[in-house]
Amino acid sequence: MKSLKTYFSIVYRDAFNFFDKTKKGYIVAEDFDRALRCIGTAPKEGEVDDLVKEYDINGDGKITFEEMVVVTVKRREYKDSDAEVKKIFKKFDTDHDGVLSRSELVNVLKTIGDKLLVADVEEILADFDENHDGVIQYEGKLNGIKWYL
Repeated sequence: MKSLKTYFSIVYRDAFNFFDKTKKGYIVAEDFDRALRCIGTAPKEGEVDDLVKEYDINGDGKITFEEMVVVTVKRREYKDSDAEVKKIFKKFDTDHDGVLSRSELVNVLKTIGDKLLVADVEEILADFDENHDGVIQYEGKLNGIKWYL
């Protein structure tokens, strides 16, 4: 049985080759979007141009196979990271109401061993409480809380 890494390499190469119809070793943004969709990492509306700008190493507006692999791996890592944050969020949401209250946030900080200051809690709430209701919802800017955890 082939390893998962080998499997993904084949899938990525097949998708890239399918859209590199001219066999010049690159694909353009529109084909890059389609290739990402084929391999299960569909970008959001308007995200492809940003990905091309970020990962197109030589800035020619074209994506090579190697650049596509880097994008795909990064997107999968982010997706896995997002799932991990969601799992942690649910763990500390002790009353299961879908938000982290001030007291739940204090428990998070105590659990990770931080010396707790009121100013720290207030700063985190200010950074992640988008609608200023005193709690942190999972949606929105919560992904940035990874740096605290």
